[in-house]
Amino acid sequence: MSSRRFAWFLVGLAAVVHAPSFVRPLMDLDEASYASMACRLLDGGSPYRDAVENKFPAVFYVYKDVFALFGRYNMLAIHVAVTLVALATALVVGAIARRYAGPAAGRWAAGLYLVFSAGYYPKMLAGNTEMFAVLPGALAIWCYLRARDRHVAWYLAAGAFGALALLFKQVAIASFCAILADRALTGYREPLRALRDLALCALGFAAVFGAMVIHLRALGVLDDAVFWTWTYVLHYYLPAGSNDHGFLYNLATSFSLFALATSPLIYLAVRGRARGQSALYWWLGGNLGAALVGGRMYGHYFLLLVPALATVAGIGAARWFPDHPAARRRLTALVIVLAAAWLVAGFVFEGATSNAWSPEPDYRDAAAYVRAHTSRDDRLFVWGWFPALYQAADRCPSTRFVYTHLLAGASPEGIDRGHDVPEAWDMLLDDLDAAPPAYILDTSPGGYSSYHYPPELYPRLWSFIAGRYDVETTIAGVRLFRRR
Repeated sequence: MSSRRFAWFLVGLAAVVHAPSFVRPLMDLDEASYASMACRLLDGGSPYRDAVENKFPAVFYVYKDVFALFGRYNMLAIHVAVTLVALATALVVGAIARRYAGPAAGRWAAGLYLVFSAGYYPKMLAGNTEMFAVLPGALAIWCYLRARDRHVAWYLAAGAFGALALLFKQVAIASFCAILADRALTGYREPLRALRDLALCALGFAAVFGAMVIHLRALGVLDDAVFWTWTYVLHYYLPAGSNDHGFLYNLATSFSLFALATSPLIYLAVRGRARGQSALYWWLGGNLGAALVGGRMYGHYFLLLVPALATVAGIGAARWFPDHPAARRRLTALVIVLAAAWLVAGFVFEGATSNAWSPEPDYRDAAAYVRAHTSRDDRLFVWGWFPALYQAADRCPSTRFVYTHLLAGASPEGIDRGHDVPEAWDMLLDDLDAAPPAYILDTSPGGYSSYHYPPELYPRLWSFIAGRYDVETTIAGVRLFRRR
């Protein structure tokens, strides 16, 4: 197959495996969070001051820029962007594998990445931070390999892409750490040259990360950013990582299933093992640690592993398949069957409520009512863990909190996670006083995301609601308070 024909094959494959996301507004509830935050930013708000999340800010700007180009809450445009990012990552993964084992390895790696980055479960198709982070992570590895060919300026680029991956998600720094570890351990015979290379990597990293710090400082939100991405994560989020379930339970019920789903990749990776591939193993091992840290092990976290795993698997396929045509046919058939099953599951899956076919409860009825009784510039406040209402109603949040478990401490399982933030209550009430929403939407009657914490349990919030709002109706388990 010629390079041009294979490129078109990859385009078609990417479109097919991502097709479910073209007909669903949400593949994961987290997408609604990022979309709601982007709505605040489009209105002139700043990250961490006007829109709160514990991630670094790159994903917020991706959503904001896509909406600025294609319209507010245009989730089809987000999903097309996700598909293009997946395609670009596949091309980079293919280029890395080709360096080790030739064109056949590159083709196998690229195709396997597209299939398995869209597999395991439907939320892998969502515009989450992991999907965006793996592209600069793979580019960092590619630049590092070029730099090892004595093109030392590429070390700067490797560091810069490593920082860009970090700007999507903190643990995505694993790809940059893999570069540092590999260069340090392979450079023991030429320590001065290794130190120079490491310094260039660090300089490239510092340039990009420093630019982010300067940007946030210019916006006047650097302290807020440090609180939500560092203080909150260390003091609230990480310590509560195993409150829902223990580490071993999540390892057995989540990671083991991912390992089973990607067993063809693992098998080929073992077949493709060889000396001289230490950078790939550091890349894979570092991102394995990144996916497991914190103990939550949500399925889309494992996307961080797929680029490195697909790269080594592509190398294994190129080296092993020529001598084992029967094995190639069997493994290819297995991958096709898995891809078809995942495609069907993706079309069936409803991402906002994690149901089959239609959302349950069907929040769209409540969103349609609010949309019909408000103007486009009116704002809402959703009490609970369900930002999909903002997206479906096409209305911006009135506060910086697009979900409220940071205040109530509730988990999707209805238990106290232990990472509610006492400081957040003053922030919430200040926002509500400054811009009272047209409607407050209480999701507790419907148990959205199993959120059974009514606002009456929180005196400060209930005092605000009771003094300014009346219950207008309840639709699909959403109690609607309208401002007097």
